[in-house]
Amino acid sequence: MKPTDKAIRRDGTPMSDEERKFKEAAFARIQQEALRKKMVAPKPKLEGKVLGFPPKLSEHELIRRQMVIDQAWEQVLEQRRELERIAERSCHRGPFDSDWNLR
Repeated sequence: MKPTDKAIRRDGTPMSDEERKFKEAAFARIQQEALRKKMVAPKPKLEGKVLGFPPKLSEHELIRRQMVIDQAWEQVLEQRRELERIAERSCHRGPFDSDWNLR
């Protein structure tokens, strides 16, 4: 908006000096904000670290790792069975319990 003595609205009616100054100040703030945003340097992109593909494992190592996984799974199953035994002793399951039909 150019500073002129006779500022005109979109509908063709003249603006008051007060309204014109307000709009000029608002437009100047918008321009300053746009310039400030342009002046901010973009953040540098971080370079990723490329990892090599892991070496092929021997059959013996694969078997050993599978045994460790199987042992851990057996422990989980045993703990679940133990929790179920505790629940059977401590819970009073009957036909009017909400979990009666879940067994």
